Amino acid sequence: MTYKQKALIYTVFLLSTTSSFAQNTANSATVFHQDHSAVLYVYGQEWLNANPAPAAAIEECLNQRISYLQQPLTADEKFPLLSSFSLMNKFNAEITAIDYANFAPDSFKPLTYSLPFFSDMKQVIRVDGSDYLIVIEPLNRK
Repeated sequence: MTYKQKALIYTVFLLSTTSSFAQNTANSATVFHQDHSAVLYVYGQEWLNANPAPAAAIEECLNQRISYLQQPLTADEKFPLLSSFSLMNKFNAEITAIDYANFAPDSFKPLTYSLPFFSDMKQVIRVDGSDYLIVIEPLNRK
């Protein structure tokens, strides 16, 4: 098994087994669609070319299942903080943590963090020090 195959298996395993607190929310969400440039930025062209099915699954998640809400922090909130997730900078060493205080949904690349993209439960993550929540809708498995 090649290094890239092992890395892909590890990434898919990590994404599918990560869990976090989830909560339903009635607020309206803002959805920003991203193209394959986010996958390209994190994994590179070689990986994108060699892994069309996983790349398509990731793009579907980025474009259909992630939204952003503005909701003030509450005293009893138990959402994990974005900073608690590791960076996906194995293939691109230039990836660094965002400036949480200046979070902007329209320029945020969620794939740069090891978020629970492939969970069967709704995931809600607080952007540190902000009113923003990142909501990842559950994966509908057939």
